[in-house]
Amino acid sequence: MKLISIASILVMTVVANPTVLHAQTYALDSSNKSIDVFGSFNDAEIHLSAVKKQPQFLGGKKAWDDFLRSNINIKIPFSNKAQAGTYKVMIRFIVGSDGKLRGIGADSNCGYGMEAEVIRCINKSNNWMPAETNSGKKVSFTLRTGVTFVVKQNEVLIQFPEDNSKTL
Repeated sequence: MKLISIASILVMTVVANPTVLHAQTYALDSSNKSIDVFGSFNDAEIHLSAVKKQPQFLGGKKAWDDFLRSNINIKIPFSNKAQAGTYKVMIRFIVGSDGKLRGIGADSNCGYGMEAEVIRCINKSNNWMPAETNSGKKVSFTLRTGVTFVVKQNEVLIQFPEDNSKTL
């Protein structure tokens, strides 16, 4: 009886919510013990946790830190009356297979407009070099970047972790 109920629920779910499937192929690279996935599932991009080449801002980490440093308005904490202290802002974003950034959001909640300011700067960024699999296929990849605001009585400093772009 349970089997008939489960089967009828499954049939109703498939009929009520048709699913579009696309072919996928998998290639195992035995030298690196990794799998490349090709294709899509319901038009969703596939995000891999391990890639041969991670996405990179044109010019590398130093250029990314310089870009953020030159575009972040360090007056924001003062404008929003932040108390003296150290605020670690963490932002995540997706570098698409086309190099465009999207899905930008805050993983921290320091407040005082600091997350919004870093997100504003990241939105100004040019395209990145996308991540690549072992076979050279460009894929979307999620990164995290950190900015530390050190608010003192008369100044604000911004600092970057040694490895500013961390993967999720």
